[in-house]
Amino acid sequence: MMELRGEEIELVTNAARVDLGDDTRWFKPEGYTSVALCLIDSIYSTGNHYSGVIDAVRRYRERRAADGADATFDSASDLALAAESWGGPEGLADVTKHWRCWPSKNAPFKAQAVIDAADLLRRAGLETVEDVRRELSAPEAQIASPVKSAWLGIPGQRSGLTWTYFLMLAGVPGVKADRMVTRYIARVLDRVVDPHEAALLVGAAADERGLSRTLLDHAIWRHESGRPIYTDSEAPPHLQSADGATATHHEP
Repeated sequence: MMELRGEEIELVTNAARVDLGDDTRWFKPEGYTSVALCLIDSIYSTGNHYSGVIDAVRRYRERRAADGADATFDSASDLALAAESWGGPEGLADVTKHWRCWPSKNAPFKAQAVIDAADLLRRAGLETVEDVRRELSAPEAQIASPVKSAWLGIPGQRSGLTWTYFLMLAGVPGVKADRMVTRYIARVLDRVVDPHEAALLVGAAADERGLSRTLLDHAIWRHESGRPIYTDSEAPPHLQSADGATATHHEP
């Protein structure tokens, strides 16, 4: 495991205090009570605007409702069976989005990756968000999990970004070191930082302050993407967004 320098953890911790202000007023990131929705959101989120991801989740909910089901608590098996009834990966893509795992007309649909991940979770007995939290909340369990290594073998998921984000959406604290968060840490340290190191530094800074790692990650992302950080309208000028935009989760 990478060894972090104490002075750099302190730099990130202090920068977050100055840039992000009162943590009791930050927006709280939301997750899901459905493994199926966690899967769609996390795997569809990379390389696409988040408004489109929200639309894909909405369309899945609506199709499940049209089939007489409620997606709010859909398990991994519920998703897999629904996709099968719609015609497999192409059917799920028709319902959600025809997005591909990488920019090529020959790349598999992200819908295929979602189905593969659902099958993986189902076989591992991780059907619900409660199952995920119980089995994978400990960092050591996440690292050692054969589910993680199998997830990284799913087309387009090798970076591990969607794995971390899936866990966060299911309620497991973590850091999704996307380009926004990585850029922030690089600027604070005035050097090149890779996503893995950025995630470790944000996690260490959150631990130093006794905060949820997900909460600090989300506040940094909102700040870096120009969104308001505070839930009220009294944020100081340097913490206010010019357009007043709001968001629930990360965009890539």
